[in-house]
Amino acid sequence: MMKFKFYPLYSLAVLTYFLLPLKSKAQFLNEKVSTTDSSKNTRLKNLSDASRIGRASGSKAAEFQELYDYEVSSKNLIGETFPYQTLLHKAYVIMLAEQKILNPDEAKNILQGILKVDQLAVKNTALQVYLPYESQLIKEVGSTGGKMHIGRSRNDLDNTTNRLYLRDQLLEVISAVIQLREAIQSTALLHLETIMPIYTHRKEAQPGTLAHYLTAIDESLSKSLMRYIELYDRIDQCPLGSGASGGTSWDLNRQRVAELMGFKQLVVNTIEGAAGWDHITEFAADNAIYMNGLSRLASELQLWSTDEYNSVELDNSYAGISSMMPQKKNPDALERTRKAAALTSGQLMSILTSLNGIEYQHSGVRLMLEPKALDAILAATHTMTGVVRTLHVNKQILLDYTRKNFSTMTDLADVLVRAAHLDFRDAHELIAAVVIKAIAEKKTADQIDLEMIQTAAKEKLGHKLSISEKQVKTALAPLQSVAHKTGTGMPAASSVLQMISTGQKDVASKTLWLEKQKTYLSGKNHQLMELVKKYSQ
Repeated sequence: MMKFKFYPLYSLAVLTYFLLPLKSKAQFLNEKVSTTDSSKNTRLKNLSDASRIGRASGSKAAEFQELYDYEVSSKNLIGETFPYQTLLHKAYVIMLAEQKILNPDEAKNILQGILKVDQLAVKNTALQVYLPYESQLIKEVGSTGGKMHIGRSRNDLDNTTNRLYLRDQLLEVISAVIQLREAIQSTALLHLETIMPIYTHRKEAQPGTLAHYLTAIDESLSKSLMRYIELYDRIDQCPLGSGASGGTSWDLNRQRVAELMGFKQLVVNTIEGAAGWDHITEFAADNAIYMNGLSRLASELQLWSTDEYNSVELDNSYAGISSMMPQKKNPDALERTRKAAALTSGQLMSILTSLNGIEYQHSGVRLMLEPKALDAILAATHTMTGVVRTLHVNKQILLDYTRKNFSTMTDLADVLVRAAHLDFRDAHELIAAVVIKAIAEKKTADQIDLEMIQTAAKEKLGHKLSISEKQVKTALAPLQSVAHKTGTGMPAASSVLQMISTGQKDVASKTLWLEKQKTYLSGKNHQLMELVKKYSQ
């Protein structure tokens, strides 16, 4: 076999590959493989652009396009995890060399062979599966290539590769959720005094503000974000060295090979290293919980955007049209987000079902999180981030609904308790009678007056109440209703500002955590590439 140093251009390519960060390497490895996909996507985007007519004319948001792209993507788990598998091979060979299980020449030949096979795997994707990969490596460097697999099995190899892939994907999801929270917090600050009804059972309940509603969404998202961050520690564990399940007699340094790949912990027990799947199930469960929450937001915005509600309107860049009905402006971004949520719930049920049917051991029955499901989460999150930032809010209609549709009736009952000293149940029943009469007379809430209340009091209690017209009008004013609710977590602007501030601080701390993890992994990746260069010379 010719010496590697006789190929200057190839040497340059290899050196470039060594120095590329992991994400770039993944793109490099898949560049030629995805050529066909790219042309398909280009055609699809042209078709998508042709659909920008009618009321949704204008450019489609790039984030919204993601919700179309992931559905037609030909990504598969083998292709997406292959860059991580090759990283693992390099780390493992270096560890074997450091443990003197491989001599320096063997390590050098294997590492140079790995680089050659990596390049061949770009054109021949069959080589991205381990045994064909190993067979090609042996063709390139001779029988020494078989020594790369000393002390390990495809069981621990695949489980480690999956963890490397999922670790990066988890960081991407965390980053996307952080950006969504930032958009929600920014939009909330714009709507501290945008009065709207709070709904229960899809019926108007009490006055609130859009900012109050959005901070509720932010608090929900904060819990999903925390679940993802807590999951990171359980994914960031290295099972390599577990072998098929029972370990190996070879003097492997499991801690060292884990460190080379950026893992901070081991999956200690070798059976657990091959059989464990709870981290994947947990990821799927966290995804389902998060996406169901996101779907509820999308569903609510879709309801509010109906012609009957007319409370909000999507920006054109996130809307679709009807090919037949000229008047239509469809909430496609919201519906496709809800569709993506259904996919993530399906993934969870599939994974749970696959585990329920097997014993606690390595098995090919187990289902892994699919790239398409993970891309769906990212696409939906990016889309909803854009939807929230660009949402058109009809403030006057929201205020009219709140003022006219009886959401202030609890405030009116509270006035009777405070000023007329009724017990709350009597006040509740008296105001219910007033509402019944108002509806029968086709009056709106803001048309209720003191006389109607006194009439009901005389009928219910036998006497009039000592309250004033001013007290009644104040209770019926939505802005006053909101302003008086200043307790923790309530809709008054001061309370909402406190929640936004708390949320912003939480996002800032989570952003620092994210950057710390990315910096650490980037540093470990660079260190590994430097060692590969050293051992390959």
